[in-house]
Amino acid sequence: MAQQNSSEEVDLGYLFNSIGSIFKSLVKLLFQVLIFIRKYLFLIIGLIVIGVILGYFLDRNSVKVYENRLIVIPNFESVEYLYDKSEELNFKIQSGDSLYLKAIFGDHYQAIRKIEIEPIVDIYNFTTKSRENIDVFRILFENQDMKEFVEDMTTSKQYKYQKLRVYIKGKDSKLLIEKLLGFFNENEHLNEYQEIYIQNTSQRLSETDKMLDQADSVIKAITSTSSSINPNPPVYASFNNDFYSIFRYKDVLLKDKLELLKKSKDEVAIIKPVSINYNILESGFANLKNIIKIPILLFFLFSLIFFLRFIYLGLKRVAKE
Repeated sequence: MAQQNSSEEVDLGYLFNSIGSIFKSLVKLLFQVLIFIRKYLFLIIGLIVIGVILGYFLDRNSVKVYENRLIVIPNFESVEYLYDKSEELNFKIQSGDSLYLKAIFGDHYQAIRKIEIEPIVDIYNFTTKSRENIDVFRILFENQDMKEFVEDMTTSKQYKYQKLRVYIKGKDSKLLIEKLLGFFNENEHLNEYQEIYIQNTSQRLSETDKMLDQADSVIKAITSTSSSINPNPPVYASFNNDFYSIFRYKDVLLKDKLELLKKSKDEVAIIKPVSINYNILESGFANLKNIIKIPILLFFLFSLIFFLRFIYLGLKRVAKE
């Protein structure tokens, strides 16, 4: 028991000594930093002043790159087309194909810096589109981790909404975004598809309206017959099996009509913009003003030079010993 207590006291003593050594080292380091700043105070102030002046002129003449965020709906089986065109544009931007880009964006084509595209994950909307999607989801999910399945590009491209990030130099983004959407929507094959889809949706809406009228006629006939047989029937008498089936059928038709009406609003373009947020400047050191960033960088470089010199002299002393 006495040996155990002695061992614990030794361990605690070693721990406290270690903490004390670390604290002393930190105090020593802080003191050396203060000595360094005091020794080179005027030089540091001069670097900061130079950095502020240089940053001011750079800020005055520089143009920032802004992020523009779009949420779009690719219609008429155009998801793969949208991804391919985005990749094609990025390749042309990186390779500096001025003729190609100028034909799309005009004289300000150089302002376009990069286009990013990613899906907006919506498993519920994807699986409820049809019974086939539910079956596909179940089969794939059984053979793949949920996170991997959701992020898999094959699955991701099937989501209704896609997010575009367009990086543009300067704040005159609206016209360039309009030209980008115009470029996406100029496809003869998909424009022909658009005509077919619009006609089909219109016809389905017309047929749905007819079926709703028929359902209303049947419901009216059932209620009229029930009322003529018994002018004051119990509440449940009107809700026989036939009435309930027709009522459920009408409910399904109304839901179908809602989806068709939404679809008719979406089919106005191959790539329909849902929302656009222009000129977003993200926070972070890279987006700090030069009047702040350059003095910090100059001070860091100045300190780094002396730190490397300090290490070199330390290693030199060790080598001599």
